[in-house]
Amino acid sequence: MRKSLIVGIVLAVSFFGVLAAMLMPIWDGETFFKYADDTFNSLSKGSVYFIPEIVKEAEKFNGELMSVEIKAESEETANKIVTLYSEAGADVKYSDGIIAINGDLGAILAKALEDADLGYKNKLESKEILYYWWVSLKDIAKHYKKTGEFDKALFIEEEVITKAIEPAYNYYGIEAKSVSEEPLFVTALLVFYIVYTIWWGFAIFFLFDGLGLRMEGAKEKKEV
Repeated sequence: MRKSLIVGIVLAVSFFGVLAAMLMPIWDGETFFKYADDTFNSLSKGSVYFIPEIVKEAEKFNGELMSVEIKAESEETANKIVTLYSEAGADVKYSDGIIAINGDLGAILAKALEDADLGYKNKLESKEILYYWWVSLKDIAKHYKKTGEFDKALFIEEEVITKAIEPAYNYYGIEAKSVSEEPLFVTALLVFYIVYTIWWGFAIFFLFDGLGLRMEGAKEKKEV
């Protein structure tokens, strides 16, 4: 048996041995892939916390009176939204599928950001609260676009929704970590992925070489 074939077999067998180990729930009760995915989610969550800065920016809307009517997809949704805005100090009424909201825009945004902060820190009672803020604020942003108040619309969409509510909802339940807390793990994992990929490449190369299969370029045809 060719030496290259033996090397290829050893590399292939060890590659699948490591793969089998990664598929076993021995990494804090999870598979390696789930463990690594959770760790990267924690690290990415730690890099998207902008709520304190947005709270300060939102103060410029304090005292801005808002009068908006939005549609509710269901009575249940309407009741949830009415509760949220009432707690923000707004006067809210629901009738025939329409929610009428009158209140201080600054106070409303402050309450939405407060809930987003609690959600980000996994201290919010339920993540569905963030969903109802997302639904209602989307419609409020549309209202401001129609009235030509683009500064308010953009702030609600790009700052409050995109940078605060959506991250809090998407990362709800995940512990936030900074890359500085896990520098060795991150470095080791990235190096491992590179080495593991090269590992399989060499296994294939030596197996093919041992079997007498080689990649060769097409011979150049000579003109007669």
